[in-house]
Amino acid sequence: MANKSTGRHRADVDINVFESMELRSRRSMREAEKKRDSRRAMREARKASKVQHVIVAQNQEVIATGKFVVAGQVQTRWSKRKQVRSVITMIVSAGIFSTAALPAYAYSPEIAAMARFTTTNAADVAAQAGTQNMTVAEAAVDFHRATYETTTAAELARQQTATRYLSYSGPTAEDFVSNPPFSKLDSAKILQVAAKYVGSPYVFGGENPSGFDCSGYVRFVFSQFGLDLPHSVIAQSRLGIIVKPEDAQPGDLVILNNLSHDGIYAGNGNFYHSPRPGDSVKLAPIFTDQVFFVRLGTK
Repeated sequence: MANKSTGRHRADVDINVFESMELRSRRSMREAEKKRDSRRAMREARKASKVQHVIVAQNQEVIATGKFVVAGQVQTRWSKRKQVRSVITMIVSAGIFSTAALPAYAYSPEIAAMARFTTTNAADVAAQAGTQNMTVAEAAVDFHRATYETTTAAELARQQTATRYLSYSGPTAEDFVSNPPFSKLDSAKILQVAAKYVGSPYVFGGENPSGFDCSGYVRFVFSQFGLDLPHSVIAQSRLGIIVKPEDAQPGDLVILNNLSHDGIYAGNGNFYHSPRPGDSVKLAPIFTDQVFFVRLGTK
């Protein structure tokens, strides 16, 4: 009767334990080697991928093909291309030329016709009636070693006004008194003459169209009607007769109660006057109720 297989024997075949361990060890070694090969392959693949994306310092693309490295075509930035630079240069040059030539085309015939200019000569346009002109002040400064002087715009304007006043060569108040353009006082004519000098600058002591103070302005206007008024607010206030405010008429004198200022009444609470330094002759509302009215030509 055959013996049954027991223990480590099966089908009457003995299995050597050491051989089994050796087989397992070999299998583990093969698996470990496969893993090492796999990791090596992954590292090689990463290296190859990096090589494909490397850019050489001179903007050359490097392409990995097998074991060889091939230099790619140089990619030049668009702003450095010769054609682009040429176009930009031409555009900038054209802009500079157009700017420099602008004054020559400021008065083209088409524009002149649209603007109703009768001439394209700038000097003729400036001389036409109704054209607003601006005078640019010219200041000369003398420099000396280790010294210099400064001045304000107001002082320069004052000096220019004084120069213009001294250079006035037109008729004076005395000339008009001796040969007046108007034979009698008339309210409308007085206002018409007073309005002619609106814009004349204030000059202390001035009594001609290049510069007036308040009483000098009143004197110059009424001289054209043959009245020789004194150049003084106080003295002018003593001429004629005082009238009530409700009876005041255009052409009457408006005199402040403290005798510091006067002007020519224009009606509706307004008067022509030469206000203060830095200002000019103007038509303006009477700025205070502390005034009285004097009518000339009654004495």
